[in-house]
Amino acid sequence: MNFQKKLFLSALCASVSLVSQAEQIAIGSKTYEAERIIERKIGPGTTYLRLRLPDYPLNVNMVMVDLNNPYNRIETTIANESAKGTEKLVNAAKRLDAPSHRPLAAANANFWWTTEEKQQIYKGIPKSGCVRNGKMVTEYNTKSEIDFKGPTRTGVTSVSYDKVLNIDYCEPELSWTLIKKNAKKTTYTVNKGYRSKQYAFYNSFYGRDREFMPYAPDASNNNKYTILQDVTDGVEIYCMMDEGQEWNGGQDMIFTVKDIKWNTNGRGKLGDYDLAIVGFGGLNPSNCAVGDKVSVNYSFKFKDAGYQSVEQAIGGNALVMRHGELTEHNTNEDYNSRVYSRTGYGCSQDGKTLYSIVIDNLTDETYGKSAGCSTSVMCEIARHFGCYNMANFDAGGSAMMMIDNKVVTPSPSYDGGVPRAVSNGWMIFSTAPEDDNTLASMAFDHPVIDLAAGASFTPTILGYNKYETLVNKNVTGFTLSCDPSIGRCEGNKFIASTNPASGMLTATYGGVSVSKQVKVAGGSGVTETLAGDRQIIAPGVTTAGENFTILADGVGINRVNVISLSGQQIDSVKTDSSEITITAPSVVGLYLLAIECSDGRLTSKKLLVK
Repeated sequence: MNFQKKLFLSALCASVSLVSQAEQIAIGSKTYEAERIIERKIGPGTTYLRLRLPDYPLNVNMVMVDLNNPYNRIETTIANESAKGTEKLVNAAKRLDAPSHRPLAAANANFWWTTEEKQQIYKGIPKSGCVRNGKMVTEYNTKSEIDFKGPTRTGVTSVSYDKVLNIDYCEPELSWTLIKKNAKKTTYTVNKGYRSKQYAFYNSFYGRDREFMPYAPDASNNNKYTILQDVTDGVEIYCMMDEGQEWNGGQDMIFTVKDIKWNTNGRGKLGDYDLAIVGFGGLNPSNCAVGDKVSVNYSFKFKDAGYQSVEQAIGGNALVMRHGELTEHNTNEDYNSRVYSRTGYGCSQDGKTLYSIVIDNLTDETYGKSAGCSTSVMCEIARHFGCYNMANFDAGGSAMMMIDNKVVTPSPSYDGGVPRAVSNGWMIFSTAPEDDNTLASMAFDHPVIDLAAGASFTPTILGYNKYETLVNKNVTGFTLSCDPSIGRCEGNKFIASTNPASGMLTATYGGVSVSKQVKVAGGSGVTETLAGDRQIIAPGVTTAGENFTILADGVGINRVNVISLSGQQIDSVKTDSSEITITAPSVVGLYLLAIECSDGRLTSKKLLVK
């Protein structure tokens, strides 16, 4: 192994971070430094945050959505609007993109049947409950199809019609009532198979030309299902939703019976109807007749909030954080306690902020290796940012996050290195009007600005309209001004002072201004004391292709090697002075500065190129 790679690997394994004042996140009994590599508002009330915990190491992607903003919306995405099958998130985004309905971000959601023995009839179907725009896709497994021990353990992850998140233990109930008889019947499954003496619902998510699926567990294996061919007493009630009614989770929905078929083989088709209520095994639906009114209800009783409306809902395998405390579900099953990739959805205490989080257990070409983690680690990271309740969702190759119609998380080699198609997810949309490109506010596209003494810097400025829609990803023509203590400005260029300082840098364009704190020499990732009076002063963050300066105090510099995360030498610059200017790599990412000093000692520092 060559010198540069040895130095690179030793730096990554060091117990003390090279960044001196990074954000601290407590995980278990340890505290880890976290670098906010990207922190960008991507649409109304919606912020994308990419974190790097170098000493873990972990790559964390998080989207936080302020639901108090009237111009965003959460929706459940269903693969090709079908309860059976899979679809890539980017394809779903293209399909759902429309004026004032623009996708901002998305992540995967439910576990789904793939290779289990149930796959004959259930392959590609979400394992737990799923609701899209108030319409039932699949039920929450409270009866015969229970999985993960039901929603009193897994919880329900939902958003109401008035944009309040409920992520908590829940008791859903699915039923239909023949109004003239006031005869209430429990329904067991939605858009799946159905067993003897159990009613099921089918709607358009099942497919209009697919046969219903009466089934029974295999006599020798209760986990293997067989579609029945010998049903003779099936009943199929076909209904249309009454005028003025809409699909609505948590509210009664009124339908009119349009057709009834008795003594069928149980394998009818939905056709043009809105709902089919089916069953077999001696069921007698109280003398139901054509023209009768039927009330359908899917109620949700949350442990804290009681009965709530549900417009969108998805299902994970466990509620892993409740009231800001980790639950027992983090440790009582191997899936949650082992090291893995992670996807989670959480909410703030008031239910008005969504936390969508995806953590890698792969190596990202730009940001390096991510070790993966347990659900408890995921919870503690989310809790650092204000998350109160959180549920765990599908991981492995399914764990992914999409930002601006691009998946930003790496995909495993067993999926060909490309994002996997999944059964469903939650997608965030901007509903803002799209005819306004007037600049109303700006932001620095830099979570932290820490510069070496004497370094120059031209920031990237983002432009937003009054709805917080990003209308310009690179505002040009702005001018900079700053506190005199931190340096001087020349047009859109900032030149740092030669002394450690902290102050405000301001960008102004067309009467709109934005300010951000800047640290010069001695800020985060800038100054490192080597021994006695020896110091190396170098930037922790710079811009691709920009020149930056490394200064030495009490020692000279012989050489600086710029090394990529893979150990490849990108640049090597020789000198015999206490000051050296280097051009940053043209590709964004994390790098290592391997510095050979004139006294024969070596040091290394991280460099984030943006």
